[in-house]
Amino acid sequence: MTTTIPPRLKQFIEAFTPLARRGLDEDRAIREGGPLLRELIARDDWLPDAFARPDPLRYRQFLLYRDPDGLFSIVSFVWGPGQSTPIHDHTVWGLIGMLRGTEISESFAIDPNGVPVPGNAATRLTPGTVEAVGPETGDIHRVSNAHDDRVSVSIHVYGADIGAVRRWVYPPEGGRKLFVSGYSNDGETRPFTLDATPHEVRQTLSAGLEIALLDLREEGPFAEAHPLFAASLPLSRLELEIFDRVPRRETPIVVYDADGSLAPVAIERLAALGYGNVRALAGGLDGWRAAGGEIFRDVNVPSKAFGELVESRVHTPSLPAPEVKALLDAGKDVVILDSRRFEEYSTMSIPTGISVPGAELVLRAASLAPDPATTVIVNCAGRTRSLIGAQSLVNAGLPNPVYALRNGTIGWTLAGFTLDRGQQRRFPEVDEAAKAEARAAARAVAYRAGVRWIDRTGLDLAGLDRGRTLYRLDVRTPEEYRAGHLPGFLSAPGGQLVQETDHWAPVRGARLVLFDTEGVRADMTASWLAQLGWDVAVLGPVPPADLTETGDRRPLRPPPPAVAALPPATLRARLEAGGVTLIDLAPSPAFRRGHIPGAQFLIRARAGLDLPGRLAGEIVLTSPDGDLARFAAAEIAAAGATVTVLDGGTAAWIAAGLPLESGAEPALSPFDDVYRRPYEGTDNPVEAMQAYLDWEFGLVEQLRRDGTHGFYVI
Repeated sequence: MTTTIPPRLKQFIEAFTPLARRGLDEDRAIREGGPLLRELIARDDWLPDAFARPDPLRYRQFLLYRDPDGLFSIVSFVWGPGQSTPIHDHTVWGLIGMLRGTEISESFAIDPNGVPVPGNAATRLTPGTVEAVGPETGDIHRVSNAHDDRVSVSIHVYGADIGAVRRWVYPPEGGRKLFVSGYSNDGETRPFTLDATPHEVRQTLSAGLEIALLDLREEGPFAEAHPLFAASLPLSRLELEIFDRVPRRETPIVVYDADGSLAPVAIERLAALGYGNVRALAGGLDGWRAAGGEIFRDVNVPSKAFGELVESRVHTPSLPAPEVKALLDAGKDVVILDSRRFEEYSTMSIPTGISVPGAELVLRAASLAPDPATTVIVNCAGRTRSLIGAQSLVNAGLPNPVYALRNGTIGWTLAGFTLDRGQQRRFPEVDEAAKAEARAAARAVAYRAGVRWIDRTGLDLAGLDRGRTLYRLDVRTPEEYRAGHLPGFLSAPGGQLVQETDHWAPVRGARLVLFDTEGVRADMTASWLAQLGWDVAVLGPVPPADLTETGDRRPLRPPPPAVAALPPATLRARLEAGGVTLIDLAPSPAFRRGHIPGAQFLIRARAGLDLPGRLAGEIVLTSPDGDLARFAAAEIAAAGATVTVLDGGTAAWIAAGLPLESGAEPALSPFDDVYRRPYEGTDNPVEAMQAYLDWEFGLVEQLRRDGTHGFYVI
């Protein structure tokens, strides 16, 4: 497959693009673009053979380049001996440059009866000749190869994505027929792209336009260094996540890695999945750094940096761990509300703490602390969810004294205090009066933040806008979502959505619509997303009968390739007989928790590095549900192995009642696919926790240096 753009074509695109950006009418396209095309075709030594290959039955039109904004397209027109087009129009301006061979162009007019009538004498185009077509110049013609014994090739530039333009064919007997030409490209002739420069990416972000900046490395390396609005989407998991995370196929996507090895593979895979506007970041991560781009570390950085900005602007009240411990020890009237996910709370929590995930705080806090004299303290593991949670209650006007626990459970641990384990205290239900009061308070906050509200008609209209990415997000608890949700909505509990916006919505500049049966959680979540620079709306009440889907939503994925598969019982027998190498492509935490005995951990994108020399005998691949194994099978088979997959993946093995083993061995790849967060788990080194806090304190200054965020604080 040809992936490197010919330098001569690249020079033409770089020269032509500024003209197109300034706006090209037909006359300017001919006057200013014609000489550039004439220079491009002055030499016939740059067009790859694959883009000049004829079809024995009909002419071919290969897309060479499509402007990311659809302002122009470049194609190679390939004629077999004696081939010709029907009489047709273009409806947009076009420049035709003859590269090799000879074409004959016959112009036509349409008489009052709709019959095409020959116009001026036919034009003979020889190498180096440039001709123009268009609604003003003369748009209807028929073109043929002048040679019966050789191929002719011309290079065309059009003022639109010509393969998608609705045009007309004019039969000789009269009338016209609609047609859309499309392109002849296949897997060997992917259109060329120009790398996106760091400056272009920064300007796109600053202008609020849509862009998905995707880091293809595993999450571990990603967490060490990346641009502010980069989203981690490892090449290893591309097919599993891309449809949900970048739902619009026309979204401008820029991909990068550290050494340039992953981006071309990702561009090819994304093109095969229908994504037509994908480019590499020029120079990758090093190019961003060399261009002066700010480098951030850790994960979910936009949200964490925003939390620090909030505290710096409105001075969210907070208490250090020793003061909170003293209040608890003295039996003071204090309520501790843990704003993390319940699973995190259950792992470790502040003594007496109650699990109230972030989006639930404004809805539930008044019922948990009905006496306005009760002190309410909000905690998370570090800083962000504590700060945002406490400020949510302040913004909503809770009359109680409200504080964030400074530095969360990390601060508690660094102070030498003990955390509880395995607690199950959860928020209670609230009565209708409390809901109404919370609803009014949350609506007022959302109004201050500029949130909009829409109904089902507005949602449908937003869905019809093909030029914008739309995320439909249900911000209720996972349990409520499973009990019944609107079709097309993803479960994104509001507190986590604010904390991990780059995961749920990697397309910066997209539109978000939030849903919540109570309204409070959607309004509060939307108020923060609006301040984070998102175009966000809240969907108004819908009848309960409309919540027609139940259970967890299955991720949208392309159909996995057909691969020879073994049922669990057969795999077990082959493992016992020996001669089989079982490779597990699961995320490393899942592998550590439990894997099929004898399975070896492998990161898919590292197969070329970690597998050579280990391919003897039969290779069997597994993954949690089997899909990733099927996507990876062809790549590993290409290295010379005989590859099959476990049908249904490790889940099928478990369902068959077969045993698992735990632990980190054996492993073919390093465990860097998932970043070990310093604020999760119970065994993090003190140095790592302190370093994490020190890093968070510096984020506001990093935001200032970066300059692309667009955040504001009400």
